[in-house]
Amino acid sequence: MNSASSIFDPAWLKSRLRRHVRELVRLAVPAVMMRIGLMGLAMVDTAMVGHYATQHLAWLNLANQSIIMTALVTGLGLLSGIIIYTANAYGAADFRGAGKVWRRSLPFSAGIGLLLVAVCWPAETWLTLLGQTPENARTGGELVRILALGLPGQALFVNCTMFLEGIKRGHIGFYLMVGANIVNLILNYMLIFGHWGAPELGATGSAWASTGVRWFMAASAMLYVWNAASLRKFRVREPHGQKLSEWRDQRQMGYASGVSLAAEVLAFSALSIFCGWLGTIPLASFGVVYQVLGIPLMISIGVGVASSVRVGIALSRGDGRDAALASLTGIGMTFVLVGLMAVGIYLFISTLVGIFTTDARIIDLLVPMAAIYVMGMLFDAVQMVASMILRGYKETWWPTYLQATAFIFVMLPASYTLGIYLERGFQGLMEGMLAGVMVSFLLQFLRFFHLAKREIAKEAGLAR
Repeated sequence: MNSASSIFDPAWLKSRLRRHVRELVRLAVPAVMMRIGLMGLAMVDTAMVGHYATQHLAWLNLANQSIIMTALVTGLGLLSGIIIYTANAYGAADFRGAGKVWRRSLPFSAGIGLLLVAVCWPAETWLTLLGQTPENARTGGELVRILALGLPGQALFVNCTMFLEGIKRGHIGFYLMVGANIVNLILNYMLIFGHWGAPELGATGSAWASTGVRWFMAASAMLYVWNAASLRKFRVREPHGQKLSEWRDQRQMGYASGVSLAAEVLAFSALSIFCGWLGTIPLASFGVVYQVLGIPLMISIGVGVASSVRVGIALSRGDGRDAALASLTGIGMTFVLVGLMAVGIYLFISTLVGIFTTDARIIDLLVPMAAIYVMGMLFDAVQMVASMILRGYKETWWPTYLQATAFIFVMLPASYTLGIYLERGFQGLMEGMLAGVMVSFLLQFLRFFHLAKREIAKEAGLAR
């Protein structure tokens, strides 16, 4: 049953498929729940500011979508090696080695956060160069600077949660996110609307709340890792005693992932810039679309992480068929889960948009074209899973090349041409986005097909 010719054997297929589905669910649920918690922070910000004033919502979306989201996602990619190396050490029962990953990554994470602050600080200049109006550039730049102060805290929190996920304690990150969402709701209520004696700050209040919450998350996560009795065997309080050269591979993995994620998020940030050119209503509408589609995308990230783990396990034992099946199971599961959510979002789009704003102009713009951006959500989800599967095949730079091609050389030109040059407005931008994510999925699936064939052929050669 080890030869490639048995890949369609019904008994093998049924047994392995059931196993992959069960393991994908087990691995994905904690990762999904924590990331939904992260998404919840942004959803609360958008909803509460949206009900405060549409102009403030537009400014907050400009700050978040054009610059802050780029910084957050790039930072996440740069730190992504933490979970891989923690999991490797944990799987080998090297508990002190796993603890070393956390300890050595603390100053690295803080440094990444400070670097992102420096890049974000001249935000008004960046927004002006990107063609925003003086008012949008000034107000959006002020919000970016406030939000940037929380980036080091976010990086330290990511360090802790990736370590916890690597040692199979991902549920702790979810519990911490529940607390963070409660704190965020309270701070937003106080600072946006001026309740309980606090000043009424609108979008500025939401930005200060986000920064405060990010440092609350960092402090809570670090205190847990430092003090939890169940983590004593990881000896996290001991100095790691390693030189930079000794964990270069971890950082290299992060650099590749950071570039890949940055390419995608920069493309979506550029869409927000295009929306700013079109006016306040398209700019506010883009932020609402991002929030409505956010939870399905968080699900795809969880499935992608789990799929890459399953692929890596199969390849470590030289089982190319099983790696291919694990990949197809992950992609298929994403199509089913996110596809069902896409149908639900399409059917109830008016209600969902109404959660974030009561502005009839935004609702009238978004509802008629729901099918376009809902389809975009589905293909963005599956292309994200495909890129993580390629990393499970130990592909470092190919996902980066393919995503950059799709997002930079397809999505952006198509969106600009349709939305700005041909004057199709917001609908043209969404059509360009859909084209980009579809091309990204197609390119990455073709790369997966090539790798799967190669590994199966290698397995067949060894069997002979």
